[in-house]
Amino acid sequence: MSKAPATRPERVLFVHAHPDDETLSSGGTIATLLELGAEVTVLTATRGERGEMLTPELAPLFGDGPRVAAHRETEIAAALAALGGPAHLWLGGPGARPTDLPERRYTDSGMQWGPDGRAVAAGDAPADSLTAADLGEVVDDIRAAIRSTGADAVVSYADDGGYGHPDHVRVHHAARYAARAEELPFSMIVDPDSGQADLTVDVVPVRAKVRASVEQYRSQVTVDPVDPRDPTALSWVMPHGARHQAPAVEAFRHDADRVPQAPQTFAEFSRQGKVTAVVVALVLGLVAGGLGTVTHQQTLGGFPVGVVLTSLIVIGLTVGIRLLYRSRAMVAAVGIGIIAATQVLSSVGGQSSPLVLANVAGYVWTFGPAAVTALVLAWPDLSGIRASAAGRSGAAGSRG
Repeated sequence: MSKAPATRPERVLFVHAHPDDETLSSGGTIATLLELGAEVTVLTATRGERGEMLTPELAPLFGDGPRVAAHRETEIAAALAALGGPAHLWLGGPGARPTDLPERRYTDSGMQWGPDGRAVAAGDAPADSLTAADLGEVVDDIRAAIRSTGADAVVSYADDGGYGHPDHVRVHHAARYAARAEELPFSMIVDPDSGQADLTVDVVPVRAKVRASVEQYRSQVTVDPVDPRDPTALSWVMPHGARHQAPAVEAFRHDADRVPQAPQTFAEFSRQGKVTAVVVALVLGLVAGGLGTVTHQQTLGGFPVGVVLTSLIVIGLTVGIRLLYRSRAMVAAVGIGIIAATQVLSSVGGQSSPLVLANVAGYVWTFGPAAVTALVLAWPDLSGIRASAAGRSGAAGSRG
């Protein structure tokens, strides 16, 4: 299940939507892995800004997103410490964001209970919410977390998010895409009684840690007192009044559809692949530069067809490579090739070269490729455009 070498512990990344999800649905497994010496990281997508505030002293915070978020940050810090101290990242923050993108914060989408007792979208998800974000951007943030932690396996919800929660569903899809892209095993949290489990973890031995962790989420759940007749029993009451009994085992189903994928971006290439890609880009630039230098002065009925077509070729090459491979190195190689070919060919004729004349077309071809290359190099990472084809979730909403 793991590609971890024998010289270091296994590293597991748990991806969850809000503070408390990691404990309520997989806390026993997290605590068990930590006791076994694994390196565990919890990645939390939102701060649960729209979550309930159950206790009287916290009730005034309800509806005040920033204050709720600040409080729930303290809850998750204490809860993770109780589980044994896994590492923690926020989606879109340090360690969970591509380094060439500014950090961002995904907020709770909001939800409501449907007639069948399952969560459905609330219909008023804010613009900065998790479900309103481009799926490709969320995938790339999770991929950044996988790389920064050196994860060997990814764990998150099943495709229904556990109970229909739209933020959970979004996290499932994004984490699954990210794990596939990084060629890592992906495991889904399932009901132990569903008959779907490929792996179960006995969590009774770490029950005390899980209880201590759940008790930190006083704003979200009410934990039942310890039963003297069965000290290992653990139950709590959810905000909508349903009592939840912690199972003796936590269960997971492996993603059977995971298949190795060929590298899709420059960053995923091997070292040799990167060198080859840059050389190919340089050759393409030399060819484009040579053709452009020879043909850019051509006109058709007075229309400067030559410089227009050659400019489009330059734009197509640089923009296309940046979009497909997200590589500044390859774009730079194309630009260098074009400029080098132009300079070499124009120098053949010296000051009176018939190839690059002192007219509008000549000036455009002389300076245009360098300007286009500089602009494309300056663009931020366009991964969201590339990855959005992976799919978009139509759901929006969350409990928090």
